[in-house]
Amino acid sequence: MTHVPPKPSLFSLLAALVLCLGAGTASAQVSRTLSTPGPTAQAQKVYNLLTDLENNSRNGGTKQTIMGQHCEAQKEAYAGEYWVKVGDISGRRPGFVELDFGPGNYHATYAEPYVDYAVGFARDRFIYGEAIVGFSFHQSYPGASVKSWENTFRQSWMDYAWMGRVINWQANTAEYQALLRDLSFAADKLAYLQQQGVPVLFRPFHEMNKKGSASPFWWANQDPAQYKQLWNIAHDYLVKTRGLKNLVFVWSPYEWDGTYGGDPWNYYPGNDRVDVVAVDIYHGNPYFPAQFYTGLAGYNKPRMVAETDKLPVRWGDSRYGTVSELDARPWAIYSVWGDSLVYNLGTTSPNDWNVSSSYKAIKDTYGYYGTYWRVLTGGSNATYNWGALR
Repeated sequence: MTHVPPKPSLFSLLAALVLCLGAGTASAQVSRTLSTPGPTAQAQKVYNLLTDLENNSRNGGTKQTIMGQHCEAQKEAYAGEYWVKVGDISGRRPGFVELDFGPGNYHATYAEPYVDYAVGFARDRFIYGEAIVGFSFHQSYPGASVKSWENTFRQSWMDYAWMGRVINWQANTAEYQALLRDLSFAADKLAYLQQQGVPVLFRPFHEMNKKGSASPFWWANQDPAQYKQLWNIAHDYLVKTRGLKNLVFVWSPYEWDGTYGGDPWNYYPGNDRVDVVAVDIYHGNPYFPAQFYTGLAGYNKPRMVAETDKLPVRWGDSRYGTVSELDARPWAIYSVWGDSLVYNLGTTSPNDWNVSSSYKAIKDTYGYYGTYWRVLTGGSNATYNWGALR
């Protein structure tokens, strides 16, 4: 049985897609209102697309998902290498690409060449009509003398009152001032992208619910009220102080399986400070635990897999059975983390689910068509007209 029938012309696909994305609006459950007042036209168009995808999935309409790829520019041969690699393997490229303003390269500043290359790569993908773009921020603890991966984590010397000093804007503490200096670096890059007409899905302070035994970031496993204040400080600084209007804010807890991540609910900053709700999944079978998709539904926001190491579609063969996460749970965006596209996380051993049988899972995912395109891909032969969002 084939799962990839002959495909109609791109023009007819795009025309059909416009009709699909317009369906179900009468019973829409997700608002198109962004947390940023007066957003740029491009940011609003991107968010309209995400809410249309979400509402269609909720209301029994057309199920479609934007496939995404995170790129670790500091580790790649060139910024965007793994976005390109997906195309080399599958013939189609992701419709969403995420890069990072951190984690730094063991210098006193985040200002590294790879960051500028990443910003330029993201700019071009949107301006050329090839994808929508995002940035995360693996941010070293405020006041770190060097910006590095190691300094993104909790440090043994941090006392019980340290986080309170970071968010103490009233006393304008040294830690608070350091926090704003770090945020100002990201704000400068985001402001440049706004000038270029590029909206950004911005995903700061992720995995905040990670347990203390699971190597949490410095902002994670903190008092939820303090975490929410941290988020709100960043939101207010970027939107009110810096006047950025091109941001779509993504809140992304870790898988709350009880082993590595605890319940995230108390960490939610509020509907007026979040635009997309997401999850990072790295353990077990990501297609089985429906609790993540259903758990996020109550926020009435577009839902996203922000990080994972497994592609969502793999038609059965002698190695694995058939799995289609996009049929079971049509996330608005489904994004794979960096080189875990082909390697097991943190290693150079092959990620068997993705690469076995000649990269079957990658090819099956990016080729998923069944009367219409189930996945929205990017690049020069995209299955969605990203240029209409400019």
